[in-house]
Amino acid sequence: MADVVYVEEDLVSVRRGDRKVVLAFGDPVEVLGREGRDTRVRVLGRGPRPFEGLVRGRLATREKGVLQFSMVDVQQGDGMVVETPAGKRILIDGGDNKLFARYLAARYPGSSKEKPVEVDAILVTHGDADHFDGLNKIRGTETKRGLAARKRLFLYPKRVFHNGLVKGPGSLGDEKMFGRTVSRRDGKAIIDLYDDLLQVDSRKMNAPFKRWKTTLRQWSRHGPIDMRRLAFGDKREFNFLKSEGITVDVLGPIPVRVTHRGKSRAALPLLRKPKKTVLLPLDEEEQGDRPYSASHTVNGHSVSLRLNYGNVRFMLTGDLNQESMEILRRKVRPKDLQAEIIKAPHHGSADFDMRALKSMKPVVSLISSGDESSRKEHIHPRATLMGALGKVARGDTSLVFCTELAAFFEMRGMSRPVDGGRSYFGFERTNFGIIQVRTDGERVLVFTHSGKESMKEAYRFTVDARHNVKFAKDVKKR
Repeated sequence: MADVVYVEEDLVSVRRGDRKVVLAFGDPVEVLGREGRDTRVRVLGRGPRPFEGLVRGRLATREKGVLQFSMVDVQQGDGMVVETPAGKRILIDGGDNKLFARYLAARYPGSSKEKPVEVDAILVTHGDADHFDGLNKIRGTETKRGLAARKRLFLYPKRVFHNGLVKGPGSLGDEKMFGRTVSRRDGKAIIDLYDDLLQVDSRKMNAPFKRWKTTLRQWSRHGPIDMRRLAFGDKREFNFLKSEGITVDVLGPIPVRVTHRGKSRAALPLLRKPKKTVLLPLDEEEQGDRPYSASHTVNGHSVSLRLNYGNVRFMLTGDLNQESMEILRRKVRPKDLQAEIIKAPHHGSADFDMRALKSMKPVVSLISSGDESSRKEHIHPRATLMGALGKVARGDTSLVFCTELAAFFEMRGMSRPVDGGRSYFGFERTNFGIIQVRTDGERVLVFTHSGKESMKEAYRFTVDARHNVKFAKDVKKR
């Protein structure tokens, strides 16, 4: 059997009969030998079984894999996968529907109850359903009757990280949604912060959290799960990446110290409802006496990270908003916010801090946003955020990707539901808007797919030790 190696070139077409499959920088293959002027390869990780095909000319390969970051189109919400060169896996959020589960089942086929897919960590940035309820769909695929094997995924997460807040029933109201609070000079702060969610009374949970607790209990049958909340300054939790030269800075949430019953403890401030103004991203006024907001509190206390690999840095912002981004900006030096790739906060909401974005100086900005239903419509991404990302970009070349814009629909014409009902003019989503970032710590390839297998929107650049960026005139395709 040939050794596993990795594609060194940007994009390479593999002929498989009368079809072509495009591989990208870092994809695993086995080189089987030369056939005339071509190279025969066995392609791995692209479906339930490896397959063979021909590459024109001699295929350039590398011995070591690359860091792969995938932002999946989960419509409203976030769902991302980080896979390290050595194959460690981190899931960040999971949307609120079955799309993330379907993607993972296709990416990691062949799992079973006896042999679940091991994930080194799941990070739930915060407790809004559009960031984690889709993970419950993964658990559902294990037992759902009649589901095709290719759609099933048995999962075992070794670690589950979160921000410590548990969202209660909506009837509790904004100030009591997260449990007990204590008063401070400038407002109130939440003291009910949890590590092990399995130990939380279900009566304190809303419906998505109850489902999440059931999912965690089921996954814990595959093995022990280290569950803990993250806060600013935590480092040891990501030591499992250290051997690969990957470090992670936890930048949020940022707790405060309060005194409760004579003891000092960590707490997270209740955040307030923002003003309705187009100038919000520039606002630095005192929060005043605006009402507290549960939604802005849970968003603002998202777990935010800067992942560092070689010269390349990823800033992952969850659903940070203007108030929390301002707190972060005041807490750290501007250079500690800088990153080459940023996940734009809150799906492109208008509730962001312009000065914080300026400190980040992104080369590539990624927005997770997509249409789902009028009930979940928030007009994301907003025009102010799109404009801001271009304005704060490092250098003259600014790359702004949105999962919604990377999706592809094909017209099907008049259609009828399988269970009867009225005819309608139908479209089929033939390509979901997945944004891919590949890097070896210096070279970066960013690309999305399209309606044609052979057509990608792709860009390549390098980052030196001083974080200077140089774009290639074009990616190499063959």
